[in-house]
Amino acid sequence: MRIGIIGVGTVGSGVVEIIEQKRDEFHAKFGVLLEIAGVVAKTEEELAPFKAKGYKGFTDAMAILEDESISVICELAGGYDLPFKWITKALENGKHVVTANKALLAKHGSEIFPLAGQKKCHVLFEAAVGGGIPIIRSLQESLLGSNVESLSCIINGTCNYILTRMVAEGLSFEAVLADAQKLGFAEADPSFDIDGIDSAHKTAILASLCSGRFVNFENIHITGIREIAAQDIQFVQELGGVVRLLGIYNRVGDKVDARVHPCIVPSEHLLASVKYVLNAVYLQCDNLGPTLQTGAGAGKLPTASAVVADLVSLARSIETGQREPLPMGWFQKENSADLVPIGETSTRCYFRFVTKDNYGVLAKITGILGENQISIESILQKNTHNKGKVDIVVTTAKAKESSIQAALAKINALPEISEKSRMIRFLE
Repeated sequence: MRIGIIGVGTVGSGVVEIIEQKRDEFHAKFGVLLEIAGVVAKTEEELAPFKAKGYKGFTDAMAILEDESISVICELAGGYDLPFKWITKALENGKHVVTANKALLAKHGSEIFPLAGQKKCHVLFEAAVGGGIPIIRSLQESLLGSNVESLSCIINGTCNYILTRMVAEGLSFEAVLADAQKLGFAEADPSFDIDGIDSAHKTAILASLCSGRFVNFENIHITGIREIAAQDIQFVQELGGVVRLLGIYNRVGDKVDARVHPCIVPSEHLLASVKYVLNAVYLQCDNLGPTLQTGAGAGKLPTASAVVADLVSLARSIETGQREPLPMGWFQKENSADLVPIGETSTRCYFRFVTKDNYGVLAKITGILGENQISIESILQKNTHNKGKVDIVVTTAKAKESSIQAALAKINALPEISEKSRMIRFLE
């Protein structure tokens, strides 16, 4: 199987490395031979080490997209516009596609997959979600005997690293983020990760697979981790939990509940043990029950390993000629999911109110919560480091999101409130 690779940065170079290491093994075990027919990079400087090994190198992707001897395009460059152009051109030319580009699939999958179906081409994307965790293949094949009722996932290593260190070391969000940037775990502009966009792309793909209907990431609720403070981490620990940024999917009758936001995870829950840059997907299935898949969610070789696994699977399908591309009707706009608005969801909540140390403040807060049909489970009051201010931590019974937001707006308007109140949902 002759492969053209677009993008030979971290992941692309890892794919070349693994193929070089395991080519003979794949041939002996599976009877397939993976041949790298050409690589594409932005500059000749990036291509130099690959040309030195004897690979054909190009700075124009069209050189391999138009090569009739190449049957598979491996897109690992990232981004939206150019990769979309390359992948659609590859499919129009009858070439199969393997990609790790979750952002592209979340944005343009509803155009890419129908085209692939028309051309009877495979589009494989195991590395797009969860790095080296084989969650895509599990949902497409291994779990067909069960329906996924709910899914909770940690799928951004940067956020999980930050939150884990905040728990372990009591550091502020800003301090850990700066350190993560120095160590290469966070980008110079970390917005894509810490604001939940990356997790939303992946959650949309997983929710689409679970529901069998198209979930548009632009329509799901997203809250990142910028406002998680060290005080919140400390108080949540006292309540017996940890904070994690989660992608969430629930099947709600004929509707889909899909969202991304920080959650309080009980310490005994399997997801609470997933730390630092690890990723995890926790599933609740009707016939299977609960299951957890965890592993490296990013990095050169873990992600490249998932790409190579797709290439081997594709080579075997092409060789036998017996396996048609999987149907992708779940990723077409005309098959869009009916999403549950965030205001209609219900959850238990953690609130932290920073108030002036005045008489009657607590009574006002509890009164507003009661007016909005929000029952209180516990109240914790502590002096802050700032004289004359008090932290009031309230946990609630399950309440409707619209009621929670209405109560927060009224409480924040109180003259006794010194800072914007914090709210974190519990994992149900």
